[in-house]
Formats: sequence, C-alpha cells, structure tokens
Amino acid sequence: MGKQTKTRISAKRAEALFFPIAAFLLSGGLSKVAALRSLGTAMAKAQKHVCRRVEHIGHPTHYADVVASWTHDPRFIDHDGQPRRLPFEGKYGFASLVRSVSPTLDARSVLTVLRRYGNVRATRDGYYVLARPFFFTSSRSSLAFEPLAYFLSDASATLARILTRTNGAKSPELFWRKVESTGLSAKAARDFTSFVRERSLDFLEELDDWLEAHRPKRAPANTARRRDASRRVGLGLFSIYSDPEPNLWQGRRR
Repeated sequence: MGKQTKTRISAKRAEALFFPIAAFLLSGGLSKVAALRSLGTAMAKAQKHVCRRVEHIGHPTHYADVVASWTHDPRFIDHDGQPRRLPFEGKYGFASLVRSVSPTLDARSVLTVLRRYGNVRATRDGYYVLARPFFFTSSRSSLAFEPLAYFLSDASATLARILTRTNGAKSPELFWRKVESTGLSAKAARDFTSFVRERSLDFLEELDDWLEAHRPKRAPANTARRRDASRRVGLGLFSIYSDPEPNLWQGRRR
C-alpha cells in the first residue's frame, strides 16, 4: 500500500454527507442562514474538542477483505473452521493471504495497521493470530480516518435514499432500527455496552457468513454483472450513550 497520504474529502462527497442533514434541518424549520451559522459553530467546536488522533490508512475494504478471507478461505482456517495461526511468509502465510485479496497490497503495511488496532497479535514463536473476526478501526488514542468516512457516508446515504425514494423505485427499501432506554445507571450502561458488543459480534458473524455464501466466486464477465459485483451491501451497527440533556429537537417556546 506504500506510504499513505492524507485523504481529501471532495466537495461532491461533502455535499452527499450534508444533503440528508440539510433536508432534516430545513424540514424542522431552521433557515439556511441559521443552519450555516450552526455548521460554523460545530466546526469550531470540533477543532477544540476532538481528542483522538485521526490516522489515514488508505482504502478500508482491503483490510476488511483480509480479515474476511482469514475467517472463510479454506487455506487459512483449521479443521474446526477457525482462523489458523499464520507465519508471515510461506505458501499459507500472512503475505500469501494478503496477495489472495490483492497482489498490489503491501503485506507489511497491512499487518502494521491490523496490529495497531488490535485485529492481529503476534505470538512469541513468530506467528500471527487473528484476534477479532471483523476489522476494528479504533484504539484508545486514535481512529482510522477512511473507515470513519465510510461509516458516515453509509449512514448519510441510507437516510438520503429514505428521503428521496419513490414508490416505483427498484432498489431495496433501506431502513434503520434502534432500541434505547432512559434511567439506567452508569454501571448498567457499561454492562449493556459489553453485552451488546458480544451479542452483536455473533449476529454480524451470521450475516458475514450469509454474504460470503452469496458472493460470486469468479469475476463477472459482462458489464451488468460487473456493476453488481462492485455494489456494496451490508449492515452497520453503532452504540448509543448520552448524558442527561434537554430535548434538543424541540424548538424554544415563546
């Protein structure tokens, strides 16, 4: 993957991110002038209060694909269906795993990123072990920029499709769901987060198996099928936690 350079967000990408937010604010009665003023205030706060370091790692799909291959490719799993310990070199080593995803990837760079965020750990005898079944992209001190950008883009695109979908649309009807409660103690909130983290991993593994089973094994030959092969389909989950606060979505009474 070579030396990473800072990823710049294009104006087109920024517009796509802001579109559903703008639609939401306008439908809530906020004027364009007030909305732009709020955006400026929010950006000023972001400059002061973002604590974690944001790092650029390149296209996130490559790392996710490496982890997925490690958990599904028969060459890299054991008789129990679990990811094997891998040496770096060798026919069934980590470098071979990375090349199976893309011959252009630099295996050392991929390994460095996966270890930095706790996805892979090294053993004392020189092997590498997959520590997490999905590509995690944050540590206590840093966040990977590109996966965060994709997360925001996916959430924004989902809302945009819901807002603009017509009755005759042929694409699948997208959705969002959530569960929440109020009044939990700080300990109960921590317990819930631990509980849902474990349960969501089981759920996501089941979905990952389904997607892997339906993925074409060979590159599509015609143009229409190549478009299908490049289409991203999946599910994203996020946790919710907020301190007691006034109702932000209710206008000030006069």
